[in-house]
Amino acid sequence: MLRKPKRILGGTKSLVKNESGLALIEFAFIAPVFMIFVASGAELANYATESTQVSQLALQVADNAARIGEGDPLANKKITETQINDLFTGAEIHAGDLDIYGSHNEDGTAVPNGRIILSSLETMANPNPTGKFKITWQRCRGLDTTYTPQYGVAGQPSGTNINAMGPAGRQVTAVAGTPVMFAEVRYRYQPLFLNGFAIKDYEYINAIAAMMVRDARDLTTVFNTEGAAVASCA
Repeated sequence: MLRKPKRILGGTKSLVKNESGLALIEFAFIAPVFMIFVASGAELANYATESTQVSQLALQVADNAARIGEGDPLANKKITETQINDLFTGAEIHAGDLDIYGSHNEDGTAVPNGRIILSSLETMANPNPTGKFKITWQRCRGLDTTYTPQYGVAGQPSGTNINAMGPAGRQVTAVAGTPVMFAEVRYRYQPLFLNGFAIKDYEYINAIAAMMVRDARDLTTVFNTEGAAVASCA
């Protein structure tokens, strides 16, 4: 009878010395912090990837716009509305999962994914003694119609008799007789994680790119003998 308390005491000491559950307890404390780090890393990587995609998309649009044109090799190439429409379709394919012309759901509301704006920057005259420029034409595609041309509107004072086109420090000009294709891309970033681990919220990613036209181009108009739909910015 006198030995029972000793056994109980011995069992208590054994329980106190038992450390088999410490790892599980430590993991329970560390897990939330670890998950935040993992989610944050994934979110930042995704944001960087999509920002790069948007930049590359703007460059692709400007580059392809600088190459389009048809006609006799000895004559100035003509560009058409069909070619511009094909260019925008190619941009959609290049954008891939961004679904640049589609939409997504934010709190039960359909929000446009983005918009692409293409402008033709040309000199006011040829030759161009005043050193001024104009946006001769603009074409747009995408559901985000609230996003308008940021650096001048064709046919408006903001796009006529201007010194250059683009944001401060990154402005471009054109050579007489050779337009510059200026592309603007706007995309609505959709975060991977919301409500808890979010370090990025829904936000816009904007990118621009400019390319000089490769060949001699007919600058009289954008031709439309096919009667194709015009990708108007209005």
